[in-house]
Amino acid sequence: MQRERIRKLESVIALTVSTFAAALGIFWLVFILGSVIVHGAHALSPGFFVHDPTPAGIPGGGMRNAFVGQFLITLFATIIGVPVGILGGTFLAEYARGKRISHYVSMLADIMVTVPTIVVGTFIYAIMVKPMGHFSGWAGSVALAVIMIPVVLRTTENMLTLVPWTLREAAFALGAPYYKVIMQVVYRGAITGIFTGVLLSIARVAGETAPLLFTSFNNSFFSGNMNGPMASLTVTIFQYAMGPYDDWHDQAWAAALVITLAIMIVTIVGRMVIKLRYGKK
Repeated sequence: MQRERIRKLESVIALTVSTFAAALGIFWLVFILGSVIVHGAHALSPGFFVHDPTPAGIPGGGMRNAFVGQFLITLFATIIGVPVGILGGTFLAEYARGKRISHYVSMLADIMVTVPTIVVGTFIYAIMVKPMGHFSGWAGSVALAVIMIPVVLRTTENMLTLVPWTLREAAFALGAPYYKVIMQVVYRGAITGIFTGVLLSIARVAGETAPLLFTSFNNSFFSGNMNGPMASLTVTIFQYAMGPYDDWHDQAWAAALVITLAIMIVTIVGRMVIKLRYGKK
């Protein structure tokens, strides 16, 4: 009887602490999102998306150059990083299963996830920017891709490992080669988890500033040339937030709101597509 009371007391205490921690986390999440919406919504206008920045100290203008630059840099980073991460995770989960190399690569990927992104930026600066003699959008994309790869790799490896081996054996029994088993059976069983990892990696790099300061730098003018310095939303937000002008501060809040909404929309649409494509199956 006494032990039962102790267990109930421990259960109530654990439930109370967990609820308080969850409420605290949700509170700060809502507070941050609310602050971004309140400060950034009033600065949004059509001109904010279609106009380039005005000279310092002159009100008005927009961030068209930063929107285009951020989109191109993130797009090419995704094109580079996601396939490498998925293929690397597939190798570890399927072909290197139970081998030492799988353990070492997984451990290295975990270390890379925790490495400060500014270190990645300086590394890409040393191997790309300095030899070329100038900043470039390609260097920024490669830096973000390096950040994305370990996230996608570890997520893919974990999700493929969760797929029961009996499904593979069933496909083998039908005479399917290994690559078809992976493509048509294993990937289908882990698609939701893999896609979640891809979204997490995109969300992580979408707000990175330090790597781009060392690679793509910034550009006050509109440019779609990936071979030269290119503007990005994150670097522009940093510069505007540090600037002395109230108009810059308002535009920085608006840009932060746009990034937040973009990530939310991509996540919702992606999950809807996955649900419609694979949910009923």
